[in-house]
Amino acid sequence: MKNNLFLFSCLFLIGFSASAQYSEDYVEVYSTNIGGENYSIVKMSRKDERVKIKYFSGKDFTGRSVYERYSAWAKNKNIIALSSGAYMTHCDASYATPIGLCIDNGQLVNNEIANFDGLAIVYTTGEMAFSNLKDGDLGVTKGDGTKMTLNLNNSFDRTRFIKWAEDNAATVFQTHLLYFDGKPKVYTNGSQLIRDRQLIITGKDRSGEIFHFIVHLKGGATLYDATFKAAKFLQVNEDLTIKSIINVDPGCHHILEVRKSDGSIDGQSGFTGKNPISSALNLIVFYYE
Repeated sequence: MKNNLFLFSCLFLIGFSASAQYSEDYVEVYSTNIGGENYSIVKMSRKDERVKIKYFSGKDFTGRSVYERYSAWAKNKNIIALSSGAYMTHCDASYATPIGLCIDNGQLVNNEIANFDGLAIVYTTGEMAFSNLKDGDLGVTKGDGTKMTLNLNNSFDRTRFIKWAEDNAATVFQTHLLYFDGKPKVYTNGSQLIRDRQLIITGKDRSGEIFHFIVHLKGGATLYDATFKAAKFLQVNEDLTIKSIINVDPGCHHILEVRKSDGSIDGQSGFTGKNPISSALNLIVFYYE
């Protein structure tokens, strides 16, 4: 009897590990339509640090493409979702490079500061943090535990930050910062371009639990409208106190792929991008451990 129970337990665990990509206690994927706007939501809890983030900024120094790098890395990973990230200089993939300060796993890709307020830092631990470059008070911790406060618009401080990123194998990219420290940073005089929008939103629920959300709006909106529609949706429906919102490029390099908990790809239109992953020039990857 004990042997039979042992065999059953092993078969159950093998079956679970072969199919389940993540626990639905930590990740929820759903869509809803409100007022003619379709909201496609990936909700990810940071509780227990099970949900992590990896960013690929471009080809590595051996010439491997983002897709090749991702495919090699993802072989033993439980993938939740993939999204395009930083803006690129061109739609033509043969010329395109990331716009703004960009560092890939400690390796400098671009040291020019673009006119975007948002700086995203992805740590080797899988954590992602945001900073408002206009504030000039980016805080990082050195290996000896001492803290530095840096203004990246200052060339000396930027050099120190690039060295810190190299020492800590950090990954960095710039983008539009739409919300920060619970306050909107986007205004009606911004871009009036109406298109699908893809946002990454971080906040806390009433219990203090931290969440990351990917919100894809299919109806077509300006950055301003998309920000406030998504913020209101999460405040009302998820009881979320919003910390930050960044825009991830849904233009000519638009990538989005979302997995169900069993590992299969969710084929709903709100969870798919315009381009295949094989064409990705950069990728934000959310995964589960």
